[in-house]
Amino acid sequence: MKITRRVLSDESALKDISDPVIRRVLAGRGVKNSSEAMPNLSALLHYQTLPDIEQAAQAIADAVEGGNRILVYGDYDVDGVTGAALGLRALYALGAAEGSVNCVVPSRYDEGYGLNANAVNEAASDGVMLIVTVDNGISCHEAATRARELGIKLVITDHHECQESLPEADAVVDPKRPDSVFPSKALCGAGVLFYVLCAVRSELDARGFFHTHHRPIMADFLDLVTIGTIGDVVPFDANNRRIVSAGIERMRCGKTVLGVKSLCRRVRCDLNSITPRNIGFDICPRINAAGRIKLEGNPALELLTNDDPQKADELSEKLDMANRRRGDYERVFCREAVEDAMAMQGVSALTLYRKNWLPGIAGLIAGRLKERFGVPCFVFTGNGDDELKGSARSLPGIPLGEILRRMREENPGLILAGGGHAMAAGATIMAGNLETFRARFSELVAQYKDKPSEQETLTDGELPASHLTLAFARELERCGPWGEGFPEPLFDGEFEVLSVYPIQNRHLRFVLLDQEGRKIQAIRLRAAVREKALQAGILVRAVYAIEINRYLGTERLQVRLEGLEPV
Repeated sequence: MKITRRVLSDESALKDISDPVIRRVLAGRGVKNSSEAMPNLSALLHYQTLPDIEQAAQAIADAVEGGNRILVYGDYDVDGVTGAALGLRALYALGAAEGSVNCVVPSRYDEGYGLNANAVNEAASDGVMLIVTVDNGISCHEAATRARELGIKLVITDHHECQESLPEADAVVDPKRPDSVFPSKALCGAGVLFYVLCAVRSELDARGFFHTHHRPIMADFLDLVTIGTIGDVVPFDANNRRIVSAGIERMRCGKTVLGVKSLCRRVRCDLNSITPRNIGFDICPRINAAGRIKLEGNPALELLTNDDPQKADELSEKLDMANRRRGDYERVFCREAVEDAMAMQGVSALTLYRKNWLPGIAGLIAGRLKERFGVPCFVFTGNGDDELKGSARSLPGIPLGEILRRMREENPGLILAGGGHAMAAGATIMAGNLETFRARFSELVAQYKDKPSEQETLTDGELPASHLTLAFARELERCGPWGEGFPEPLFDGEFEVLSVYPIQNRHLRFVLLDQEGRKIQAIRLRAAVREKALQAGILVRAVYAIEINRYLGTERLQVRLEGLEPV
């Protein structure tokens, strides 16, 4: 392991926080004041500076008041699915007429990403008078034009990078618009729609609509926004941390949709003590699985919009099985991708393609290879005869959305469609342009010089033995939630291994001895082969996190090892 400790940052603005380790951790993550240190929903940014927010609120409020048919059009990933479910549930809560709202997510395999003209035509035949997109739409020019031709109002809510021009919609709400002055660019798609719906409530309030209708509490929908935020791996800036913190708190109190409760039971995740890590590793992959492999319909969207307990349990089981199938595909495809990548050692970026790979697994392969080889990775799929569709994952400091924008400008015709944000993106190219794309992608990535190595482990230094306590773990947890751009604190140190034994042949349970002679219980999840060879009596260098293990109403300190090796 290459361990690098964070550079000490200015802590002067955090002087009212008594614990020096907490100050060091927060300052190292860019926290500038105490209000950012402990995220509070009361400090949530106001929606008023989002572009087109008034037009969006008026158009949606008109449809709700008029009892018009509304279509919420999402995406097949966890952000788009939670966003679509949010739209359906919130619009009904805001007073939309019974049966007037429908939500759909397209099939990755049959329809592809984003609102398209065919979907608009189908909506028109169903009598839809307003389409609201979530997590897509910023690049759907053809669909927007078709909606205008058919007299359908279109409100686009998205969070992806904008192209040279915006679609001709009635409102385009995207914090990444060039003219946006909204302080945060990190909202996920569900987060953008949540803000729009808050503005809709305000608009309906001003019209006196709630004199005769129930006025909903918008915080009731933060469970779905929280899952979308964690699942889309957007940066945990101060505003997103406020959303996730409030959402987690509500979920722990059981204030979440029936489908989430059912899925938690299915995967044996205790809802009373759920964490962002549980959501990211247990819940999100199963919601995503519905779009990664080819299934009839979308059981994930059905789960999040369903209120029948028996049906919810059936759908949870279906999603769990889909995730197992996804895992089988992923293992085979990753093995093949590693073989191909090994033949390209020394490049600044990887661009891979095999005909047999599934489009729904491409992003996962790209993520695995990015982690293993420490460079951005694009993985393409398709039959090789016409168009190839690719998914990419990047490293901090190498913005994929910006790179794709430059490729479109500097190499016209190379990218047929595509876009995304800094860490994840997608593109469609002609099969014959694969080598040109590979070379150009590598050239552009190489221009971002100061890219960190994924093989490097960044830590917050040593943790005093006096801080290896449940009390400190509680205090550290209150400073969260931790996520993309606001990473969980990791510490490093040297320990003697007193004992080690395997759990289910995948994990390792350790008893370690620190330098002050204290015994520490620790666990290493998904241990590497070299770690399974460690034996009692040797000295190891370890990188670890401290957390609270909650079980049956009790709490205890748990040290979770993220890596260890002999000294």
